[in-house]
Amino acid sequence: MCDIVTQPENVIDYMSILDIAFKAATVCIAGFNVYFAVKIFRLKDKKDETEKERDRKIQLLKTLVLDHNLKNYHSIFDDIEQQLILLKQPNLSTIDKQNIDTQIADYFIQLRSKFYDALLAIDDSLYESIKDKADCLQTHITNTIFDPGINLTYQPKFDELITQKLTITKTEIIRTLFKYRG
Repeated sequence: MCDIVTQPENVIDYMSILDIAFKAATVCIAGFNVYFAVKIFRLKDKKDETEKERDRKIQLLKTLVLDHNLKNYHSIFDDIEQQLILLKQPNLSTIDKQNIDTQIADYFIQLRSKFYDALLAIDDSLYESIKDKADCLQTHITNTIFDPGINLTYQPKFDELITQKLTITKTEIIRTLFKYRG
């Protein structure tokens, strides 16, 4: 009368296998979750450390260079400009040009020692970038001074080859400093 429904033995085995597979999958998923949680924590920690280092470098740039040495930067470039004005004198001898170039070279040495050498404590590539800009300007000025085909007493030529190049380089150096992000 009452029929007892029984499940065949192989169905029971499949059920226990599925139960074991489900439990194994749950353990695997939990393991992956733990692995990824640790991985994300380490990446975040590394990112935070990188950001702290970047912030430290930016603060160092502000303190060492911008707060204390920017006045030297402007002062030395003013001295260079005053020395370059001497090139407008007609009939300068080679010795006079050499004296002017020597004085300008001394100002560039001061610029390096009083301004951008401090950048070595912050970032080598920033230092090299500023140094390259200053060196290019100095080389350009020296080549222009001793080029016999250039008449620097002619104001438009002086402005084109000296004043503009000086202004552009000053601006590029400041731009490079303010673009620095650590």
